[in-house]
Amino acid sequence: MLKHYFSIRNGNGIAPRRSFLIYGLGGMGKTEIALKFAEDVSSQYGYVFWVDATNEDTITASLKGISSIPDAKNANIDGTPEAVLYWIASLSNQ
Repeated sequence: MLKHYFSIRNGNGIAPRRSFLIYGLGGMGKTEIALKFAEDVSSQYGYVFWVDATNEDTITASLKGISSIPDAKNANIDGTPEAVLYWIASLSNQ
């Protein structure tokens, strides 16, 4: 289901930016599903970001972590959540 959802292309053969929410009780296998999917499709994407959305603090920490990857550092990302999100949004234009 995930592979199909992320493989949909528009009329120009371009895959639009998409997100997918996996939710459920702890121990149901959400992380395992996401990791397997990321592994299976990693060669098709330039970046795969992992954001812990448990709460606002974990989201902020995840985005701060993304700011430390080499490509983000090369883009002079200042580490704020807003700057990281702006940088991620700009990736489709490169």
